[in-house]
Amino acid sequence: MIFNATKVIIALLLFAATIASAAGPKQVSDYDVVVVGGTPAGVAAAIAAARADKKVIIIEQAPVLGGVLSSGVLRLDDKYVESNSGVMEEFRQRVKSYHRNEMADDPLVRAHMKHDPRRVWNIAEGRAWEPHTAARIYEQMVAEHPMIATRFNEVAIDVEMKGDRVTGVVTRKRDNEGALGAEYSHAGKVIIDATYEADLAEYAGIPYRIGREARSKEEPHAGHIYTNYFRGVKGTLFGTILPESTGVADHRSQAFTYRITAKDYGRPDHPYRLKEPPPGYDAAKYKWNKNSKPIIPNGKFDLLGITWGGDLVGHGTQWVLADWEARGQIEQIYHNHDLGYLYYIQTEGGSPNIGLPDDEFRDNGNFPYRLYVRQGRRIEGLYTLTESDLHKDLRGNGFRGPLLSESVAIGVYGIDAHRVQGPDSRKEPAYGKGAAEGTLHLHDATGPYQIPYGTLVPKQHNGILFPVGISSTHVAICSVRMEPVWSALGQAAGVAAALAIDNKQKLRDVTVEDIQDELLRQQCTLFFYTDLPGDSPAFTAVQKLSLLGAVAGPDINEYNTKQSKGLASLELKAYRFRPDEPITLCEFSQMVVNGLQIPLSITASHFTDVPRGHPAFKYIETLYDSSTQSREPFFDFDPSDGFKTALAHPEKYVSGVQAVKILFGMLDKKVSSSMDSEAELTRAEAAQLVHQYL
Repeated sequence: MIFNATKVIIALLLFAATIASAAGPKQVSDYDVVVVGGTPAGVAAAIAAARADKKVIIIEQAPVLGGVLSSGVLRLDDKYVESNSGVMEEFRQRVKSYHRNEMADDPLVRAHMKHDPRRVWNIAEGRAWEPHTAARIYEQMVAEHPMIATRFNEVAIDVEMKGDRVTGVVTRKRDNEGALGAEYSHAGKVIIDATYEADLAEYAGIPYRIGREARSKEEPHAGHIYTNYFRGVKGTLFGTILPESTGVADHRSQAFTYRITAKDYGRPDHPYRLKEPPPGYDAAKYKWNKNSKPIIPNGKFDLLGITWGGDLVGHGTQWVLADWEARGQIEQIYHNHDLGYLYYIQTEGGSPNIGLPDDEFRDNGNFPYRLYVRQGRRIEGLYTLTESDLHKDLRGNGFRGPLLSESVAIGVYGIDAHRVQGPDSRKEPAYGKGAAEGTLHLHDATGPYQIPYGTLVPKQHNGILFPVGISSTHVAICSVRMEPVWSALGQAAGVAAALAIDNKQKLRDVTVEDIQDELLRQQCTLFFYTDLPGDSPAFTAVQKLSLLGAVAGPDINEYNTKQSKGLASLELKAYRFRPDEPITLCEFSQMVVNGLQIPLSITASHFTDVPRGHPAFKYIETLYDSSTQSREPFFDFDPSDGFKTALAHPEKYVSGVQAVKILFGMLDKKVSSSMDSEAELTRAEAAQLVHQYL
């Protein structure tokens, strides 16, 4: 074999500099789990896998971790602070601690400490931050796990496969200017694509969706659509679907943007004013309300989180489908558009005091590291999430979406799609100034919902999970796309990856209950309540029973939902578990029958106070039928003369003695419990009692 000496020397020099030879991919790593994307989903996946003693690597395109949360998205889009759990809640608590301790003297922090903890943008509750704060905290969280390695400024360009199994990822260095460099290879037992674009689906030949599906029974708001959200249309009510809404499918995605972090310097002569407009500047594209105020410390604010003047349509799908060379050109389009917005604000907008932040993104011209990609590829998975899975009314109960028992994460944010077309891309119908096609803000119609494990798993391919580019429709992803949800899905992916490795299983064969059990151990919420924190003694029991449909929900007639202006304005008690309240027979009967998965048995309608249509009818009748077959009847009731009618007293509180008696009868075995007393049983105690015998 003849070697080229020059090439060998060059290769050795490049190796010494940790740069791969141009001759081909360099095998640099072999891990249990390879996570592509240091987004909140990627970080959560890596931490979850590392907690299971797996060797993990995170490959991140930016020089920092955190995805868009360290690149301009400066708050949690969580609607309810209680919906955060797992790694995302750990992140929030660290931000909260940092602000309350190290920044306790900041006037904004002091002011926010007096606010309602549930108020959005509440800095004192860790719901908003500066970009460098998010980057530092995510770095600290990862550094606490020695099993996790990180590689920055690196992007995936291909995958390695054996048959239908993804076994590795090929990457290249990419600097802040978009220039591509050395090539590397990273092998793993499980690959997790936590990027916003889900590029690995393309490289692996995994079928995926992009753009919008057509309108259907499950998707009444799919496809081409005009609505009057945020703009008055004469003769129509708020939230009306307008004419010319064809519902036709297309390839288009909602608008992307850079989430520019701005700073109010309090004076017009600061050094971060733009001296001239960027190429292609057109003042007519922009609007600005100069009364918008900073909402995070040090005079900073999320410029495009306050007003969406920087949103740009027409390039989203192009970005997702492009390779990294082409993305460099698209980045410049967005860069110029969003800098143009800042220039407009400083000039025609009358706010010369506003500029880029002097202490953020210093190695990138004080500009965010990454584009805000609202949606990328969506794989075809074992389960596809649709609008009807999120909707309170299509298949839900008026409060929540339908129960999905294989839940590995929850969402609470409303279906929220930014414009897909216009008014700067085509002639719009005369629906008022600023009409835009594709805008959806179905916050009132979206209820808390569950996301099944099957959405992360490709139908046909093995060895890879997609916690960001999940199997969903366009309408569904417009709610799922919030970082707290993606973080929760990432944590589920990390847990599933570890279980698959330990049990030598395919990812599709991992038992969902095992995933759920580990997620619950890590205090991840799988069914939403506002009063059941992860450290509650009854947390696991209530979560598991809720996923079985064993926890009775509120009566919708008790709530004035007609006056609701969105999900967050519904009475918080509608989503309470009420752990300390005594449990009624009505509630306990459902908990026992559904929790223990006892087949329904209904001989007749026996009780005048529990007629057909009563929420507990089938459960109380099942308890009664089971009791009559028992050698020692366990269901107490009040009969009339001749046993022609009877009263079950469904609203009567259940004592510990009565609860144990019912469980003993239903299970036909002795029940040992410290709750065997005449005292009324609380809902939390009842859940823990039943959970023992699942």
